[in-house]
Amino acid sequence: MKYKASCSLGLSMLLLSSVVTAKGLQGIEFHHHDWEMVCSNTGTCQAAGYQEDNGEQPVSILLTRKAGANQAVRGEVAIGDYEGELKANQLKNIELYVNDRSYGLIQGDFNQSATLALSKTQVNAILQQSKKDAQIVFKNQYINAQVSSKGMTAVLLKMDEFQHRVGTIGALIKKGPENESKVLAAQPMLVVKQVHTAKQATRVLKADHPDFAKLKQRLLAVMPAQEREYCDGAYLEDNERDIELYSLGNKRQLALMLCWRGAYNEGLGAWLLDDRQGQKTQFITNQASEFDQGELYGSQKGRGLGDCWVSYQWIWDGQNMVQTLDRWTGMCRMIAAGGAWELDKIEAVVK
Repeated sequence: MKYKASCSLGLSMLLLSSVVTAKGLQGIEFHHHDWEMVCSNTGTCQAAGYQEDNGEQPVSILLTRKAGANQAVRGEVAIGDYEGELKANQLKNIELYVNDRSYGLIQGDFNQSATLALSKTQVNAILQQSKKDAQIVFKNQYINAQVSSKGMTAVLLKMDEFQHRVGTIGALIKKGPENESKVLAAQPMLVVKQVHTAKQATRVLKADHPDFAKLKQRLLAVMPAQEREYCDGAYLEDNERDIELYSLGNKRQLALMLCWRGAYNEGLGAWLLDDRQGQKTQFITNQASEFDQGELYGSQKGRGLGDCWVSYQWIWDGQNMVQTLDRWTGMCRMIAAGGAWELDKIEAVVK
């Protein structure tokens, strides 16, 4: 996601990756000003809006809509308290105001849950202003948190486009006379059966090993040029890293090599080696963190504060490393440590 890189140079390194996924509907992401959207392989779309970048009180709303006809939009809100400074009584009796009109209290207790659901009336009040500038404010006597409307129209239009709702009665932005018989149908989650492998690396090549340079050359040769620089000594010398080899069975191995290191993140390169018939090498990612018994996982901060994270997962199914997770926790806007949301581009079940 290009917009993630705005959080830090470190995260921009994470965005360089080849994706090994199963066939089917491909998820997308989009952002504009203070709004962003992620749609998954199931057709579900999540749109999140935030306070302006220089806003005093962090706040975010999440609008979620599943694919298919007659699907309502669900809403949630998170009041930012990254440093835990708000007292229990300050998080109660918060009302939603849209253009200075009250749409009632937010039901629930922010002391018990980091996010609370919006009512149907509250969601509709927000959506009715989605094509114009609007003041969306959550407040009580202690809190005055305004969600920016900049970017909302463009993001919700992109949601309509992805779900094939433009020109239909169910569109959020560009409504039309058509019914929803031809909108995008909900797609099944990706199902992957994990084949467990050995926990420990079967071989570790240090930089002074006779095979290190040759294997490194084999790994780098299959990387796109733009991505190769992150693994080709621009950030690390060879004496700072090893190449770990994990057996996947039947002359196939997973190779891991540290590619880059920043102030608060580092990324392992991962490659699938297949020596059954000649030598085949497939680059997977340069943003891995660890490999454990058939699961390749990566998790990185968007910036040092840790208020936004990106996570990835690939599973060995006996033939391929299949990507089963591509998650972003939302813009770096001080909503919460660990991020506000789980915006999934890939939804999967691992068995």
